[in-house]
Parts: sequence; C-alpha cells; structure tokens
Amino acid sequence: MTASVPSATPSRACAGAVLLLPGLCSTPDELLHLQSSLRRSGWHVSTPHIAGYCFDTEAGAEGQRSSGFGDWVERVCAEFRQLRMQHETVLLAGISAGAALALAAVARLGEAAAGVVLMSTTLRMDGWSVRRSRWLLPLALYTPVGRLWRYRERAPYGVKNLRVREWIEQELKDRRISRAGCAAIGVGHLREYDRLRRAVRRSLAAVRCPVLALHAREDEVASLSNIDLLARGLTHAPLHTVVLENSYHMISIDNDRRQVAEETIGFARAVAQGRAPACASSSTSTES
Repeated sequence: MTASVPSATPSRACAGAVLLLPGLCSTPDELLHLQSSLRRSGWHVSTPHIAGYCFDTEAGAEGQRSSGFGDWVERVCAEFRQLRMQHETVLLAGISAGAALALAAVARLGEAAAGVVLMSTTLRMDGWSVRRSRWLLPLALYTPVGRLWRYRERAPYGVKNLRVREWIEQELKDRRISRAGCAAIGVGHLREYDRLRRAVRRSLAAVRCPVLALHAREDEVASLSNIDLLARGLTHAPLHTVVLENSYHMISIDNDRRQVAEETIGFARAVAQGRAPACASSSTSTES
C-alpha cells in the first residue's frame, strides 16, 4: 500500500484535511493546482494511491491492471478513517471518475464525512464529444467482443485552453500519461467504473454530508444532466452547484482552475465553520 503524499507544513493552524481523488487510471497531477491552493490555505492534503484504480507508474501504460470497484471504495474509506483520527474536519474531493468514487465513499461513511466536492461528475457519459456509438459500450465491457479493446484519449483531452492541450498531447506522445490522464484505458478499468457509476446512482440518497458540484457548461464528456441527476438523487444532502463557463471536462487544469480552487476552499472553510449550505442552490461562474 502506497502512503499518502504528506502536506507541506502550513504557516497557520491546520484547518482540516481534504482527501483528493483523480480520474480513472490517472495520477494526482490532475489536481496539482488544487493541492497547492489547499495547502497554502492551511489544509492537509491526502492523495492516496488506489491500486487497480490509479495509474501504476511501475507497470507502464500497457501494463495497467484493474481491481474491483469495491476495493477502490474500501481503500478510500480506510484513508478517510486514518485522516479522521488526526483531523476533526475531513472532506473528500474528486474529479470525473474520482467524483463518483468520492460519492460512493461518503454514501458509506454517512455523517462522518464533513463534505464532498464533485468536479465534472460523470454518472452519465453524454457530453458533446461522446460518439453516438456509445450504446455499444456494454458489448465491449461485458462480452468477449471487447476483451482487447481500449479507450484511447483524443483531442480535446478535456481541455479548452489550447496551450495546455498542446502540452498534454506532447506528454501523451512522450510518456503515455499526462495531467489529463492515461493515453489509453483498458476494458477492465472501464467495466469496474461502469459498475461503480451504477452503484452510486442507486446510493445517492445515502449521502448525508454537504455537497459542492463544479461542472463546466461545455463539458465534452458529461453534460449538465449529471447535475440534474445529483439534484434528484441527493435527497438527504444539501447541494450547491457552480457552472463554469470557460472550461471543458478537466476543470482542475483548464481555464477555470483558479475558480475551482477558490470555490473548493470556500466550501471547505464553510463546512469547517458550520456554515455549509442548508438547501440546494446554484450559481454560474465566468472566471477565466
């Protein structure tokens, strides 16, 4: 088991802890800007390696192996319990598949979780760049037809910013992994993520902590219908949503990354001070 990355010693009293979860078959590099912003604001940050979910740097791009989604959830819950022994306030935050994983964990943890931040929640893959043939995906995931199939990343790589997009493209050519994720994801990871999404949609009513959902209006992977799913399913949790106007799916590294950090820190501070939203609300951001 890989230890969490320790936070730098803050210049002020620690406000609490945030457990960060990257996307499927990716690394914490997706959330570097958010990590550094949280630490500067006095938060301890945990970025645990989740075997069979996160990218395994020792195995290389072609050697990634998935474990069951239940193991992913248990690893997150175990890390949460460790943090809770040291910090009174512990939140979870995840992007893309990491958002679904965070939801699965807080549904299990109940009121022990102080709050959860969901970035680009992908419970339904229906963004503008998703191919119409997506209805064939179950054939690839659950029949022998797809045993050799791999999902390959392609432009725009979840990023609206052209300079960042070019940098990601070069990273994928050189290393097969970038801040936007792995160049290709195998069917094993995708099958377990599909099972995770289904389980989360069934368990939304079990979430009991405040929720902040950040989502780009132009998300090419997951449309704003995902926010509607949250609003309908989170019947026992206060939900605050922010719609970003200048990013695609990877909002943590795109044009609105500063706004993502500010909203997350503001929400975490409000939760720690007992000022979390008491009812569903929404707002729109145009920060770039």
